[in-house]
Amino acid sequence: MNALHFFLATARRSNRTGILQLLTVLGITAGLLGCAQKNESQEDDNEEGYPLIGVVQSVDAERLQMTVAHEEIPGFMEPMTMVFRVGAGDIKVVEPEMRIKARLVRDEDGGFRLTKIWPIDDRAAKEMREVNKRLAKQAEALGSGYYLAEGDSLPDFALLDQFGEVVKPEDYEGKAFMINFIFTRCTDAKMCPLSTSKMARLQKMAQEAGLSNLEFISVTLDPKFDTPGVLHSYMEAYGIDGQNFRFVTGEKAAVYQLIRSMGVTNIQDGEENIIHSLATSLVGPDRKIVMRSTKSAWEPEAFLEAAKAL
Repeated sequence: MNALHFFLATARRSNRTGILQLLTVLGITAGLLGCAQKNESQEDDNEEGYPLIGVVQSVDAERLQMTVAHEEIPGFMEPMTMVFRVGAGDIKVVEPEMRIKARLVRDEDGGFRLTKIWPIDDRAAKEMREVNKRLAKQAEALGSGYYLAEGDSLPDFALLDQFGEVVKPEDYEGKAFMINFIFTRCTDAKMCPLSTSKMARLQKMAQEAGLSNLEFISVTLDPKFDTPGVLHSYMEAYGIDGQNFRFVTGEKAAVYQLIRSMGVTNIQDGEENIIHSLATSLVGPDRKIVMRSTKSAWEPEAFLEAAKAL
């Protein structure tokens, strides 16, 4: 895998023969999936448990529980109001009166817990759908085998962050931001963990330097698993200040179109293993890519100096 990582990470725009077939596969997949925000939870009927839709009634953060009035679960349960166990990250995302979709799973002791929790907001979903239609068109216009380089403009996209809020490049008008690509189940110390650690280090360096107009975005390569709650836990595990650092996820077609546009390969090899390349970029206030690295050895100091110059 290390050799493949090296090959993918060092492929250049002017010498794209080796990467062309990989990106073409991703492009075909994204085209088949479409870009509508129809299934943010990426549900799989073969997974454990049952799909659930409901409205949060109350939240007990201390006990990691919440009360949900859910709709009928066909073939399993009538509509009712129940108390569910939830993860430590999910409890930070949900709030009373929020509509959610999730996966209901029965624990060994007979209790019930909710996993893969996603907020449902029809207005936000409509906005995301319209924005990601533009992303799809921009990715198609880019062409197979091509990706955005320094001097190019970052494409439109709309994804959900670790707080369940919509994130779009236009939200950063007048500010510079770093953007990279990771996934929370990545165990290769030289890939995602190292990249996230460097982003966290750069965030602290920027704060210490008084650089208040530099923001951070990390896009997941694994939207099926990385829900807002999972990303929230990931953020806390790295001690990252979420005020100006967004970990984003969403409908997988939109995610794949974005990573394809940014020249990141993403090949699913089994349930948890993803073979991928790296791309870390600094985007200026005008949304143009100022600096880009495809190596795990990028230095936060170099990006900090580039950001100071903007």
